[in-house]
Amino acid sequence: MIKADEARRLRNDTAFLQFIAAVRDKQIQHFLSSGPGDVEGREDAHAIVRALNLIEAELDAAEAAEIIEKMR
Repeated sequence: MIKADEARRLRNDTAFLQFIAAVRDKQIQHFLSSGPGDVEGREDAHAIVRALNLIEAELDAAEAAEIIEKMR
């Protein structure tokens, strides 16, 4: 499990954020520009975007868990 301080460090790392945004944008562009027969390409792009969303959700959860723990 990722710790809150590590999650915060990643959230504040501009290189990490730019990398995530670039990968997401590339996959969305691939999804939007794919042809009718490129089902596999669209599914791959969708899976990558979903994975990025899960990574961001894990970072959010780590930070939220710390906040909740401090409130107890």
